[in-house]
Amino acid sequence: MSETRSFTVRPLSKQTRNDHRDAFRVYLSSSSLASLKLRAGDICALYIPGEVSKHAIAWNAVENIQNTVVQTSRTLQDCYGFKIGEKITISKVDGPLEEAQTVSLVDCSDDDKITKFGIIPHSDTDHWAWSLEFPLSRCDAIAVGLVFEMELRGQRRNFKVASMSSQGQNGFGTLLKFTDSSRILLGEDVAPVECKGSHIQVQSIGLGGMKSQIDSINESLADFNSASTLLAMPSFYEHSRGILLYGPKGTGKTVLLGQIQGAGWRKTFSVGSSFGRNIGDAETKLRNAFQEAMRCQPSAIIIDQLESIAPRKTSIDTQSLTTALCECLDIVKGALVLVVAATRHPNDVDDVLRTPHRLALEIELQVPTAQARSEILHAICGKPSPALSDTLIDLIAEKTHGYVGADLFALLQLVCRKARKRQSPEITPSSLAKDSTEGQMASDEAKVLLKIEDIDILSALQETRPTAMREVFLETPKVRWSDIGGQHEIKRRLQKAVERPLKHPQRMKRLNVNSKKGILLYGPPGCSKTLTVKALATEAGLNFLAVKGAEILSMYVGESERALREIFRKARSARPSIIFFDEIDAIASRRGSSSQGGVNVLTTLLNEMDGIEELKNVLVIAATNKPEVIDPALMRPGRLDNILYIGPPDFEARKEILSIWFSKSVVHPEVEIEALAVKMEGYSGAEIVSICETAGDAALDEEEETKLEQEIRMVHFEYALQQVHRQITAAVVEEYERWGNSTNI
Repeated sequence: MSETRSFTVRPLSKQTRNDHRDAFRVYLSSSSLASLKLRAGDICALYIPGEVSKHAIAWNAVENIQNTVVQTSRTLQDCYGFKIGEKITISKVDGPLEEAQTVSLVDCSDDDKITKFGIIPHSDTDHWAWSLEFPLSRCDAIAVGLVFEMELRGQRRNFKVASMSSQGQNGFGTLLKFTDSSRILLGEDVAPVECKGSHIQVQSIGLGGMKSQIDSINESLADFNSASTLLAMPSFYEHSRGILLYGPKGTGKTVLLGQIQGAGWRKTFSVGSSFGRNIGDAETKLRNAFQEAMRCQPSAIIIDQLESIAPRKTSIDTQSLTTALCECLDIVKGALVLVVAATRHPNDVDDVLRTPHRLALEIELQVPTAQARSEILHAICGKPSPALSDTLIDLIAEKTHGYVGADLFALLQLVCRKARKRQSPEITPSSLAKDSTEGQMASDEAKVLLKIEDIDILSALQETRPTAMREVFLETPKVRWSDIGGQHEIKRRLQKAVERPLKHPQRMKRLNVNSKKGILLYGPPGCSKTLTVKALATEAGLNFLAVKGAEILSMYVGESERALREIFRKARSARPSIIFFDEIDAIASRRGSSSQGGVNVLTTLLNEMDGIEELKNVLVIAATNKPEVIDPALMRPGRLDNILYIGPPDFEARKEILSIWFSKSVVHPEVEIEALAVKMEGYSGAEIVSICETAGDAALDEEEETKLEQEIRMVHFEYALQQVHRQITAAVVEEYERWGNSTNI
């Protein structure tokens, strides 16, 4: 294999010849030529990773240049799409240039010349073709995209090389030699365009969880395949002109655009957000790209971040390329030119582009399901993966709710680092030396294969969160069901509400049962309502957004409603997720008993939960100490319809709470949990914990006095019971029960 090296593209300091004789020479230093085993005049290959290699003629640089630099002409840069400062790799190509059999040229004169002289008549094409032989023969080599200026019969026109063919094995080369036997095709005699591949199609290799989207795209690409012409479509049928991809950040829009770009087009053109910096220049670049695409059919124009160049119009002064883009899309009607654009949300794009005659096909890239996440992981890791088994991949897919493709890739990188850190102490230099005996190289063959285990995955999951949740600054709860004493019926009903839609969606669909949208937890203060929701979020592994009702309220008009809509937007982006509204009574009081601002917030909450846009895979849980002040509309079916009462713990629950606390402390054996639980009847869970901590403080006081380590004894608990007073009276409990009975739960 020939030597390859990377070089930085730089311009020539001298002016190139007008006859293009030296247009495709690349100038290298003497030492660079020697290291590549090249001599002046040899053919070399230039390529950028991921693109088809281009050919050029190696030449010795006239001036002193660095060994990492290659000087190229402006003509070569334009024809090959190279940019100044870009890194390209160069290698030697054995053999001479192939001779061109046919060279197809098209008239690329500007609009003024076409208007003045008109289209070349068929009777004059032979004269123009004969005249073009001379400038073509003077070139060292020619390539597609090379432009010649020619004057004949008082008409000065520009011609561009559209395609070339040779008798070599490659069929179509990127650089050929024009000879006396080469034939020029011009005007109506231009040979039909041939694609790089026989079939334009998006491959699913390297993509996971996008089968339905790729199928939809390939269905549209059938219009650009020659095989589809075997079926005669009716006269009213128009082939696909535009596709709009949309979806949240990280779902794979840019990756899919890259796959479409490599689907087998003759040429593709990328339109970036930088086009929109100067409207005048940007429109010119955009029109030039479409004109070039018309000459290189079948071709594709790729637009990433469409909203940056054609945003939704919000005012008269909004500047965009929408008008120019619409005109260009209308011009390519009937041509084999496809425009594929991507955006995060279609509503961010100007409406005039979203018509059946422009960007007709809209394809959504959703946050992947567990099955789709498994496919994405297999696509990233390769199949089979020696480091990550199918069992571990399924484990990751199951626990990464709301993760998009980019999140999964980042998670795998962290998992590998965790595994390396865990495994490194197990590998000693002596073991490597032992494995490297019998002539093996210790630096390569003796390396131990990385082994990823469950602990690495679970550790990495603790440190990562989905992209949609990164702007939500809150810590994931670290509370388990085992940390909460009692409330077993409440735990069971909450688990059922969360786990059924995730684990048994087909069963629910078969019985026509919809998942719960909302749960209301009510009861006296300190009875573990908030703690229960934290445990639910931790155990279920769902994305968790905690909101205090009072935090949403703002003195500025409309700000409270905007904040509430933003919370639901984040939850939808990171679904399946849980929104927990603590102190829901602050924003959901009965209408008529609050200000107009509170009514607007309540209306927004009602619409978000059960409005026009359906809330899917987002569970809303609310907690309150004042259920009687909540508006009844919030508790109708379809909203907070699952109402659960969390009251003071019973005897068994008090024993569990004490056992949990005792297991983490040093308590004297004389303290009997049952006896203590009897004395704490009527206390809330928070008050029981407060009694235990007060008893612990009393033991610390005694330890400081005696200078001896103390255990918490019964006398300390007796003291604590006198200090912590019960706040939940029988009347309070009776009031909650009366409200529960009035709501028919």
